[in-house]
Amino acid sequence: MKETISEYVKRIEGKVAGQNPIKVQAATAQKLARLVKDATPAKLKKRPAPEKWSAAEIITHLADVEIAVGWRIRSILGAPGTALQAYDQDAWAMAGHYSKRDPRKALEQFRVLRDTNLALLKMLTPEQWKQFGMHAERGEESIERIVQMAAGHDINHLEQVEAALKHTK
Repeated sequence: MKETISEYVKRIEGKVAGQNPIKVQAATAQKLARLVKDATPAKLKKRPAPEKWSAAEIITHLADVEIAVGWRIRSILGAPGTALQAYDQDAWAMAGHYSKRDPRKALEQFRVLRDTNLALLKMLTPEQWKQFGMHAERGEESIERIVQMAAGHDINHLEQVEAALKHTK
């Protein structure tokens, strides 16, 4: 059964509750690198179940999400209240050939994009953190909320990568 938008938001918020979302995001690339350090390409690309993404697909997804998050933040900064488009992650995975992409290159892409986005966030004023866009599915989302959701999303996918790699031993 697919979760609703509100169930997804609650689950993701629960993952980051009580943690500093910037610190979570700053640590994600290094945690991913440690998880996949000794994994073979075959192990990284093996799906734990037919309907579940492999570790490689998850890493590629994280790189693409970082592009989307960066675009949303910049869109809000340039035009507060702007519309924020939702997207179908499975359609992106298929169209972007996640299963064929090199997970180590995707990890490096993610790291660079994340560092770039974190550098921007460090420059924001308190007022800018409160600026928001209108997400097509979730409604009003401030930059502060986007950062919190991205951190919870990181934790969720770190758990999935770890589980996928354990499952494929």
